[in-house]
Amino acid sequence: MDVDKPPDPGESITISQYDSQCPNTAQPSSSRKRVGEYETVESNPKKLISDPTLASPSIQSQYEHPSLSEAPKKYVSDDKGPFIVYVSREVSDPSAGTSIRAINFGQFLHKHKVSSILNDGVKNVGRNKISVEFTSAQSANDFLTNPILEISKFKAFIPTYNITRMGLVRGVPSDWHLDEFVKSIEIPSGCGEILKARRLNRKQVNDSGVTWVPTQSVVVTFRGQVLPVKIYSYHTSLPVETYRLPTIQCVNCCRFGHVKAQCRSSPRCFKCSQFHSGESCSVLLDQVVCILCSGKHLATDRNCPEHSRQQSIKIVMSDENLSYQDASSRFPPVRRSYADLAKEMISSTPFSNRTIPNYTLLPQVPTKSYKQSVFRPPRPRAPMGKGFDRQAHNDITRNCQSSLGNGSALNNDHTYTLSSNDNLIPNLTKSLTTIIEILGQNPLPSNVAQIFVKIASVLSNGFGTSSSVEL
Repeated sequence: MDVDKPPDPGESITISQYDSQCPNTAQPSSSRKRVGEYETVESNPKKLISDPTLASPSIQSQYEHPSLSEAPKKYVSDDKGPFIVYVSREVSDPSAGTSIRAINFGQFLHKHKVSSILNDGVKNVGRNKISVEFTSAQSANDFLTNPILEISKFKAFIPTYNITRMGLVRGVPSDWHLDEFVKSIEIPSGCGEILKARRLNRKQVNDSGVTWVPTQSVVVTFRGQVLPVKIYSYHTSLPVETYRLPTIQCVNCCRFGHVKAQCRSSPRCFKCSQFHSGESCSVLLDQVVCILCSGKHLATDRNCPEHSRQQSIKIVMSDENLSYQDASSRFPPVRRSYADLAKEMISSTPFSNRTIPNYTLLPQVPTKSYKQSVFRPPRPRAPMGKGFDRQAHNDITRNCQSSLGNGSALNNDHTYTLSSNDNLIPNLTKSLTTIIEILGQNPLPSNVAQIFVKIASVLSNGFGTSSSVEL
């Protein structure tokens, strides 16, 4: 399988596949010949890449508002939080490795009595960059002009993504000057003015070399955090899309976010991941190792999981207007652990090269068992208690034998005589009479009084006469 040398992107941004691809787009497959890994081609001379700014000198490719060069960027009263200011130390040599720690810079702010800073508002966002979040826009603007920054050789600025939004406008004639286009634009209310406009160029390859052709797509930067749905130019509406930041990768250090011309890091090979340039590496294709995910492919392969992760990060940054640090925290890194790498190395080792242990030299395990089986009788069950005895129950509840016939107690007349010495009834009568007399001394209801009179009459006349008193 052949290996193509990865393309070296320039500093200009190209348009490819609806302006959402990386600017280091390789030549189309229809016009490129694939050669062997180490095969040299002498018949085809090296193509020259022309400067994209000189492709069409008569057409203006960029417009900038005068306010961008007159004064530093500041927040306005209509801006919404967070109000973030970036601080970096001024150094003469960017590759010197100067760094700032967030806690040290927080101590610096406390000593110089810089107020209106949120808790957890001082964070590291780079090797030489600190993020400071303030409670209000005015506090952030005042910090930009604080004299202590210049004395201590610090540089403060507001990140562009926090006060601007980038949109893509299509259908702008390629022969228009951007000054004329910006002056003709009417912006809906609630949206900021246009600070910058940049026309995208398309790379065109021919026999004479590579040229850059202007397109009808223009990237427009609006002031504020609101992106209009559409703008109007000469009474014509032009839809505004969210501009997707391109995913660019450096072929010198294999990192993302910059190109080789801007790289300040040591070279890393995109073939074997060692500390040398990948252009001079002679590693075979079946031995390449990706420095980003430890996979068996080039670090510049677009099918690399880290490349897909970087594309997702750029989409979130474009859609939600976030910093790279905030957007990248949503996607876990793809670099595999040591256990995964070791498992892959073991599975990829040829079986013939593995050392097979000689199991015949191992001591033999005895096969005779000395286990004795002991049989125990089952435990006897506890005797059950005496349950329900139907016969005993019937003996208790059965009818007793009687000498009298059935119903003799109801049909036979009985006479009861009292002895002459029995004074039960007179004593009972006397007691009832006494009770009635005592109760009659108290006022009683008329109906109760009548009943008492009848009872007293019965008691005085005896039980022999009939009475109609209902007790």
